[in-house]
Amino acid sequence: MSAALSRTALWRRGERLWQTIRHVPPGQLLRRAELLARYRLMDLLPSQAAAAPPALAPVLPQPLFPPRSDRLRAVPGGFRLLLPWGERAFSLPVAWTPATDAATARADANNLHFMEFLPSADDTLLTALIDDWIARNPLQTRGAWRFAWRPYNLSLRVVVWMEELARRQDRLDPSFLGRAQASLAQQLRFLERHLETDLRGNHLIKNIRALLWAGAFFVGPEAGRWSALGRRLLRRELAEQVLPDGCQYERSPAYQCQVLEDLLACRAVLPDAAPELDAALARLVHALRLLTHPDGRVAQFNDGGLSMALPPGHLLEAWTRLTGGQPASALGAFALPDGGYFGLKGEDELLVVDCGDLGPSYLPGHGHCDLLAFEWSTGGRRIVVDQGTYQYFADPRRLASRSTSSHNTVSLDGAEQSDIYGAFRCGRRARPELRAFEPHGHGFRFVGSHDGFTRLPDQPRHVRTIEAAPGRLVIRDRIEGGGAHDARARLLLHPGCTVEVAGREALIRSGPVAVRLAASAPIAVEPAEWYPDIYVAEPTLRLVLPVAPGEQGLELRLERVDAARGRPMLAEATMPDPVLAGEQHR
Repeated sequence: MSAALSRTALWRRGERLWQTIRHVPPGQLLRRAELLARYRLMDLLPSQAAAAPPALAPVLPQPLFPPRSDRLRAVPGGFRLLLPWGERAFSLPVAWTPATDAATARADANNLHFMEFLPSADDTLLTALIDDWIARNPLQTRGAWRFAWRPYNLSLRVVVWMEELARRQDRLDPSFLGRAQASLAQQLRFLERHLETDLRGNHLIKNIRALLWAGAFFVGPEAGRWSALGRRLLRRELAEQVLPDGCQYERSPAYQCQVLEDLLACRAVLPDAAPELDAALARLVHALRLLTHPDGRVAQFNDGGLSMALPPGHLLEAWTRLTGGQPASALGAFALPDGGYFGLKGEDELLVVDCGDLGPSYLPGHGHCDLLAFEWSTGGRRIVVDQGTYQYFADPRRLASRSTSSHNTVSLDGAEQSDIYGAFRCGRRARPELRAFEPHGHGFRFVGSHDGFTRLPDQPRHVRTIEAAPGRLVIRDRIEGGGAHDARARLLLHPGCTVEVAGREALIRSGPVAVRLAASAPIAVEPAEWYPDIYVAEPTLRLVLPVAPGEQGLELRLERVDAARGRPMLAEATMPDPVLAGEQHR
């Protein structure tokens, strides 16, 4: 590499780093450095005698949600962990640290340390698993912070332990309860010193849930301190994380489910909850209902998976039971302007368009390049879907999950709307522009744009207009700014769909539902993948259409038609084979 090229590369790397960190408050950067130093020194510090744990509360808080029985299956000598991406076999004693650094091995290990599978275990296996974790994961273990003592993992685990000990208290051996009680105290003391205030977001909400549960599970000065700290942090985070329109500020419907679940669990142990918590819960519930498809699962914008949290219906039932609230009607055109989602909700219909920020300025890691993308269910069936998220470790599939060309929007010259890189990094960010949202009758008219491509020659801008009514969409794309660009619009079909294409027309079928597509440009079909959950890839099809320059642009008309009368146009497109041999498909 020449000196000039080397200087250019260094300049670009420096500019990308600056664009990444300039949005992060200095206090959070200092906290990140502090925590990294603490983690690296953990195994070098001398172990200290553990203080006696605080006493248990006279009446232990009971779990808000019923136990799940679908996460673990006992087998002779061990158990099988049932994960969305397949079963994993483990024996006792458990190998808590992964043998390899492969992404799936690390994901398996994280799920082991979450221990969210404990409700599926009987008393004997639960006792054995908790005792094994205590014996084999001392704080001074080298690298313990990566899995066992990672604050996120710890926050999930201690809540599960407290819930299950409360549920089974009368049946468990007192000596085991004492060991678990002592370990819980040690873990909570660690969490108190290592709260994820460097990152915040859904991670800090899980930390808060653990603190508040600890304050209700134990009594004494420590329990009071944990509860007070949790309440103080909760008040601050509610003010920032729950937007006025009810979207959680990371702008991922899947993480909205997780945060709502965590906040409901906080509400369950705060009988004197502050009014701001109930108000935030009501807003979260309202937005979540608008972002839920007729199949009962959420839209897939940004990171997340369809089964990473409880289904929206379960969360709504728990909210009603806890607060006595009753949801308002969620039918018709809707706008969630703070989260950046606009759409149309019907009994068997959901259209959602994304015209919002990538995420909080200091926390864009779960954001995707999906500005002006949309999802559409009609007739109760998902037709046009977001690709979803395959994994959280940096590799080509992670990049593809977040890239512009993987979403139902327009790409230009292979460029990205925002400068995504690594697993969770983002440098320069595209800014959305809502030009119009006009509800009318049973539908709406939407016009949006963004500046993600303005660094290209001629500073082009993608402008998308959508006119929507139940069972019908008209989409017009154009590129402002002139110049010659390779502009392409893409539509990812749900794996349950088949498609017949003839030139500029297509017939899409999903079970009893048929949708006719008429376009102003030829329609190409390419193999693709849909990721309903982490590490789950289902083969499907993507439609690709060129966008003409200038005002000509591209027009798409999608309309649900009578499936019985839909005449075949061409032989059905053949579904592609799974991309990965041996991949688990649902």
